[in-house]
Amino acid sequence: MFGKMVVLVTDGHLVYPYGREMTGYEVADLTGTLARAKAAGATILVDAYETGERLACMVRFPGGYVAEIHSVSRK
Repeated sequence: MFGKMVVLVTDGHLVYPYGREMTGYEVADLTGTLARAKAAGATILVDAYETGERLACMVRFPGGYVAEIHSVSRK
């Protein structure tokens, strides 16, 4: 096993920036990660939102790379 994987499949009819992300990353501390990403020049496209046990956001890095970054609350 190489780790956790979630595959999302759509018909491509999603509102920007959804569907443009190439991958998603789970991090232990979303707030800290976003602060470091912004300091490195990243732009927050969708502010952090909570869904179930996940806190997630969409980020565009310099060069146009779009990624979903999330953290999971451990209960």
